[in-house]
Amino acid sequence: MSFGFLPGAGCRNIARHYRLLFKLSRTSGHRGYKAAVCTEFGKPLQLGDRESRKLEDNEVRVAVKRAAVNFGDILVVRGAYQEHFSLPYFPGIEVAGEVVETGSKVLRLKPGDRVVALQQSGGGYAEEMIAEDRMCHSIGKEEKLDEGAAIVASYGTALLAFERTAQIKETDSVLVTAAAGALGLAAIDLAANVYKATAIGACGGTEKLQIVSKFGAKFTIDYKKENLRERIKEITKGKGIDIVFDSVGGEMFEDCLKCLAYEGKLLTLGYASGKVPNIPANVLLLKNASVHGVYWGSYFEKMPEVFQHSVTTILKLWKEGKITPHVGKIFPLSQINDALEFVSSRQSMGKVIVDCTKIG
Repeated sequence: MSFGFLPGAGCRNIARHYRLLFKLSRTSGHRGYKAAVCTEFGKPLQLGDRESRKLEDNEVRVAVKRAAVNFGDILVVRGAYQEHFSLPYFPGIEVAGEVVETGSKVLRLKPGDRVVALQQSGGGYAEEMIAEDRMCHSIGKEEKLDEGAAIVASYGTALLAFERTAQIKETDSVLVTAAAGALGLAAIDLAANVYKATAIGACGGTEKLQIVSKFGAKFTIDYKKENLRERIKEITKGKGIDIVFDSVGGEMFEDCLKCLAYEGKLLTLGYASGKVPNIPANVLLLKNASVHGVYWGSYFEKMPEVFQHSVTTILKLWKEGKITPHVGKIFPLSQINDALEFVSSRQSMGKVIVDCTKIG
C-alpha cells in the first residue's frame, strides 16, 4: 500500500533504530507483544515485536481484542495529519479488550475487566496497549467488543458537535455528508434517534443510501446522481438546512454552505476530499449564518471535563440501546494495511475494525 506521501529526511536511520529495538525486545528477557508500526511515512505498516514497559501509577495495560480504524490514523501514517508525530509511530487510538494489569493508583479497574480505551498517542494496533486510567471505561459482558471499539471516537465527536456546538433541537433539519462512513452514520444515528431531528444523509451509491436510511435518515441524497442544492431546496421547501455536518470539505463544503437556512450552522469536522475549503464570508453575512470547527480530540487537553462528558454520555446511550454503531468489516491484525486502504479508498460503510487476536 502506498499513500503517495514522500517520507521525511532521516526515516531510514529511524527504521534501522526500530529494527534494532525489535531485536533487543526478543533477547533482553522482557515480555514482548506484536504491534503494527510506521517507520516511514507513506509506506506500509510493519508488524513486529514491541517490548512491554512498566506501568506508571495511573496507567492500565489492556489486552487488545479489537481496534478501530479512524481516518486520522490514515492521515498520521501518511504524514499528513494536522499534528506532528515522530517516528517510529505506533498507530491506533481506539480499542476494546480486557485489563491485564493496573498501576498502583488505579482503584476502579482490575485484571479481567472488559473496557473500551483511548490513547491519543497511539499504540492500539497491537496485542496490548497502555492507556491512562481516565481513558479506560468499563463495559459489561453483554456489550459486544466489536461495537465497543467502534463507538467512542465517532459518536463522541458527533455528540459534542451537535450538543455543544450546534445546540441541536428537535425542530432542526440536519444534513450529513459522507453519511455512510463511520462518523456520518454516527451523526445520522444521533440526529434521528436521540435528538429526533430531521436527518438527511448524503452519500454515493444505492447500498450506502440504504444503510443511511436504516439508521434513521428521513431523506437521502445520492450525490453521484443528484444535485445536492436542488434536492435540499426540494426537501426543505426552499427554507434551507439548519445544521450541516460536513467531513468532506472541498466543493461539497461550498455547496453545503449555500444550502444553509437563515441563521444556519455549518459544522466542519474534516476534509476527506483532501481539499480545505475557503469560506466566502459574504454568504455568512447575508444569511446571518456561521461555520464552526469541531476537533473532538483537542478537548482532551483543553477541556477534559467536556471530553469525558461526551464519552460517558455515548457509552450510556449505547448501553441503553438508544444507539448502535455499525461495524462494516473486520480485518485481522495481520492485514492492517488492507484495513487502512479499505477505509482510505472509501469502500467502507460504518466502522472498520481490526481483530488484534489474529496476527498470523
